[in-house]
Amino acid sequence: MFSWKPLYVEIAEALCGFEDRQGELVALMADWIDAGLKPSGVTDKDVDDARFQLTEIDPFTFFVNFNRGTSDDNRRSILSALKEAWGLRSDLPTDFDALPVMNPQNSWFMPYKKKREHNHVATLWRFYKHCQKIDSVEQMDTELFDACRQLLQVGVASLTMGMFWSRPDFWIAADSKNRSYARSLGVMSVPEDGKTYLAWLREVRDRSDKSTCEFSLQAHLNTLKGKASPEPNASVSPNADQADLSDDRVRSYWLLAPGEGARLWDNWYAEGIGAIGWNAMGDLRDYDSKEAMAEYLPKVLEDSGPVHVAQMLWAFSREMKPGDIVFAKHGLWKTCGWGIVTGDYEHDDSQEPYHNLRKIDWKSGVEKTMPTGVQLPLKTITRMTPKTKYLSQLAQQYGDVPGLESESIATEPPKPSPAKPTHAPYGMSDAMDDLFMSAELVETCVELLRRKKNLVLQGAPGTGKTFVAKRLAYLLMGEKDESRVQMVQFHQSLTYEDFVQGFKPSGEGHFKLEKGTFHNFVDAALAKPDMDFVFVIDEINRGNLSKVFGELMMLIEPDKRSSDFAIPLSYSSDRDATFYVPPNVHLIGTMNTADRSLSMVDYALRRRFTFVELDPGFGSDTFGQVLVRAGASPELISDVRERMKRLNEMIASDEANLGRGYRIGHSFFCRTDGEPTDEAWLRNVLSYEIKPLLEEYYCDDPKLLRLALEVLE
Repeated sequence: MFSWKPLYVEIAEALCGFEDRQGELVALMADWIDAGLKPSGVTDKDVDDARFQLTEIDPFTFFVNFNRGTSDDNRRSILSALKEAWGLRSDLPTDFDALPVMNPQNSWFMPYKKKREHNHVATLWRFYKHCQKIDSVEQMDTELFDACRQLLQVGVASLTMGMFWSRPDFWIAADSKNRSYARSLGVMSVPEDGKTYLAWLREVRDRSDKSTCEFSLQAHLNTLKGKASPEPNASVSPNADQADLSDDRVRSYWLLAPGEGARLWDNWYAEGIGAIGWNAMGDLRDYDSKEAMAEYLPKVLEDSGPVHVAQMLWAFSREMKPGDIVFAKHGLWKTCGWGIVTGDYEHDDSQEPYHNLRKIDWKSGVEKTMPTGVQLPLKTITRMTPKTKYLSQLAQQYGDVPGLESESIATEPPKPSPAKPTHAPYGMSDAMDDLFMSAELVETCVELLRRKKNLVLQGAPGTGKTFVAKRLAYLLMGEKDESRVQMVQFHQSLTYEDFVQGFKPSGEGHFKLEKGTFHNFVDAALAKPDMDFVFVIDEINRGNLSKVFGELMMLIEPDKRSSDFAIPLSYSSDRDATFYVPPNVHLIGTMNTADRSLSMVDYALRRRFTFVELDPGFGSDTFGQVLVRAGASPELISDVRERMKRLNEMIASDEANLGRGYRIGHSFFCRTDGEPTDEAWLRNVLSYEIKPLLEEYYCDDPKLLRLALEVLE
């Protein structure tokens, strides 16, 4: 048992000498391919998708060559060739017990050249060599760990798997099997970054007397025990469209998003899979109910919208069945193709970027565009019923989907509407490029906006509320059409006459009735009833709401959005002239929770809006990526994160004077001027932007101000 350890340790030590000889590693892999073996690929791609041989490789990707989900014979053959090439002394392994493996279709720790940061490979080499030389796990550089975690194609599970391969008596991989086994022992820590991984590792060692390899092996055996044999009647034939649906269960139809902007579609189609994320939840079979998922979600994913996300995770892992039909969607207007579910739910840590899988036999890869006026839902996964309008359209467009050609489906023709918009499409990938929120929270916001019509984004200064509002508007519309988005800023002098309707000087010594900003916006929306319009109100709590909205306080309610509720406006002389707010008008307000000069919004507004709090996004992947693109070093990024984490914790804990609503947001540190993002820049931000804000916060408490400023030093 564990006969692989001596050779793996010898390889790991020898590999340290190849950081400046990466070309030799690639050449070895190319030779193995020529010899008919199956290592990782050596073909890279540039921005034009031109293919060429790798010119660099990180040590973890090299280790994957004999730690992929291939046959043991193939792994031994590669190890034998490597043993001969490097003159290694250790024997070939007779087993690979306890070794976690990567998915053979996605086994690099780096993306293609076109998406690879210039320091990606160097950062992984630095961490690998650091892990090889330290004498205690407590000496691990958590900031360097986090710098690796920020890289594309690198997650906590995959990174710790690589650490275990190279020092199997030192580390424990934080993959789903080990995390699940650890939970069964009462380990409550969740490994999300360097510090929490070490905390998890300590807790595992406290609660288990097994060696690292014994622990990994037991976790694997537990997983095998937990997989029940399929019932005879539950089998799915290789030809999935003949799947037996003769029981009482009716075939279900699903919409599934292949990542933001359908970026994973080509891979899904080639591999015959579908997948969803929320990887931190681990194996979804570990939860016995939606409620259990919803309860655990906030522990591993902030701002996840637990009930909403739990419904999607439960649907994918429990409710979707072999024989069901899945349509892959691209944004709100297109589908990529359709297929038939052929397998039960699986969890695979080595499958990147999403670990939760289903095998799907994709029958069509033809892209279809929905008719104008028919919009697909934004959610990652949606179950459709025969009466769903977009399902009827898909049935018409594809025509050969099992069950749809014979089932009674309401196929009402689309409403006549203007020609298709010529504006650039706008989907989740566009929104997430520069948002510091989870995709789940973004989806929740859009769903709330669609259902309630009115949404307020509230948060501390610098959390990007106005920035987020416009991107939610584009996402709701499915395109970047500025003509259907309008923004105003409320202030204490704003009146009903400015906002809705009132008499204004005509310039000839008279007054005439003129429509206000919102009235004109509603008129534009009424002219295009099949298109969404979004009205953004910045600093919504600065206005006197009853004074500004007047009778519109009733008309903006989601259940009053029709001509049935039309009423005459206050200044209308013609009592037959009525006004209402149509259902295609959506309102987004923003509210600064740290403004002491304002009271909170009144209950009349609270009842008509949903409220979402935006947190500082220093811990988000996007924050690190934005600073990396601006030229910041990993050390500088860690410095910013650590300082602001400490400062915000101090502010949040001061509930008597400040609290969560006064935390400082990430946008102070998001540089867009193209100038160097270095220590001098950081010092300027801290001294001339953050320090004055703290002086205002603690103007009556010099002692707390001094403590806060010490964090900036």
